Amino acid sequence: MASLIVGCSDEQRLNTKFGNAGTLGGTYSIRDVLITDTSGAFSNFGYGSVSGYPGASSGLSGLGIPAHVSAYWSKPSETSPHPAAYYHLDSAIDTKLASQKIKTLKDAYTALKDKPGTLQVVVDKDQMQVLYTFKCFEVYDDCSKKDGSDPNGWIQPSPDGNTDVVLLYSGKGNTSPTAFPASPYDQRLIRTKRVTSTNITELKLKNEDGERRDLGDSMALPSSFDVSWATKTNPDADYSQWTFDRYQLSGKLNSPTDTENAIQAYRKATDGYLKTSTFDVFANNDRLFITYSAACLTEKIGEKCNVAEDPKNRWRYFDELGRHAVVLFEGKGDQVPSEQG
Repeated sequence: MASLIVGCSDEQRLNTKFGNAGTLGGTYSIRDVLITDTSGAFSNFGYGSVSGYPGASSGLSGLGIPAHVSAYWSKPSETSPHPAAYYHLDSAIDTKLASQKIKTLKDAYTALKDKPGTLQVVVDKDQMQVLYTFKCFEVYDDCSKKDGSDPNGWIQPSPDGNTDVVLLYSGKGNTSPTAFPASPYDQRLIRTKRVTSTNITELKLKNEDGERRDLGDSMALPSSFDVSWATKTNPDADYSQWTFDRYQLSGKLNSPTDTENAIQAYRKATDGYLKTSTFDVFANNDRLFITYSAACLTEKIGEKCNVAEDPKNRWRYFDELGRHAVVLFEGKGDQVPSEQG
């Protein structure tokens, strides 16, 4: 019990109440940066479009010693609505060293008392840094330090030179010219669509590893499916008299490489800003469709963007979705015999 109390006290001692997300090289989109502390609590530093240091800011509910960072960010293009590059990082943070650095910074000041700490995320291309500061500014505070308080040389000027920081983490993320699948830039959420009198009643999608994904989940690519649906044969009748034709179909999708190539070609063919992306499963009478598509807008508010025609006919416009979509599967279901009472 004593060790739990000490751990909690150590977390509370940090009093990290504020967060910043900034850049060292112009404007970036920082969509998702989860920093988790040693207790399992986390905060998201994904503040959207940011430029310069310290960048965007937000209050935190409170974080202790940072233990892990997972992040997605991108560099906007000057000539296209599609980002010039995407970045992803997932890494542990040395908690012992981070704790020592934070304590060194706090104890170095001679007059700083109970000032809340600020955790900062800073990006520059594929590089990400996690900094810690008490934002002691000479114009407002007495920022004098004790002699010999930083024997390891951990305390350094902030990127703008206005205060002191310690570097808790520095690392390089992976770089891609296209959005990472199942990331904030390309969520690939699974959903079903009701079409007139036809409704999906059961849906099973599995990825390449055979792991099942359910409605509302995000997945990189489906590899197989098992779908059941029902079509109302007398939609104008009273609900108590409704009858249905029921269908079922199972199968495998195209190779992951072909599917991903089609998805990326479709995304590149859009002339606007891509938003939420989905795998849509829907049926029209006895025919089943599994598609990929993304909401896309132009700079004009409310205006949908255009999608160039595909000479390989991998995508087309669907009234059921209200947008163009890549056809991952299209086929006729097997009718399920009605039960005899």
